[in-house]
Amino acid sequence: MSIELHLGDCLEYMKSMADKSVDAVITDPNYGLGIAANPVRQKHEKKDWDNDVPDLACFDEVFRVSNNQIIWGGNYFSLPPHKNFIIWDKYQPENFTLAMCEMAWTSFDEPAKIFRYSVQREGANVHPTQKPVALMKWQIERYTKEGDTIFDPFMGSGTTGVACVQTGRNFIGCEIDEGYFKIAEKRIHDAQQQMKLEF
Repeated sequence: MSIELHLGDCLEYMKSMADKSVDAVITDPNYGLGIAANPVRQKHEKKDWDNDVPDLACFDEVFRVSNNQIIWGGNYFSLPPHKNFIIWDKYQPENFTLAMCEMAWTSFDEPAKIFRYSVQREGANVHPTQKPVALMKWQIERYTKEGDTIFDPFMGSGTTGVACVQTGRNFIGCEIDEGYFKIAEKRIHDAQQQMKLEF
């Protein structure tokens, strides 16, 4: 299994990648919602990374370098029409102040799917928009095969990388924030060590 982690701007990194060089991009870009300003998220360090959505050139590069894509928050971006959305049902009550579910745009030619999983089941997050490892594993196992190479250009705290380690996929991750990069590096390293102990 191959793991590559890159600290820096994903757009610049993708420009160095060959066409269709990864099997799938699975990523959760910034939605432009200003998450740091939300009082529910105040336990996390205030940063401005979610004040804007990624440049359209980032999505052009994502489509160029990958054979397939799963893009969380796809409803916030100008992506091509497609029928296969993934819905993450968070099992939240009607009066929940944040989103009760999230949507991912995918390039796969299948009907829409729902993954039901409580956001509380994995404990405290180290990133304000961190996805559960269980969610990332579910989609990786459903839409890719063992030995595939998965690229996450907006790696954040490294959840996609952890899921790739646990499912036998190669992983390339890119993160521009040095603090989150170090967290991702540690989480992925810890996942690799855990897998070694289990085998």
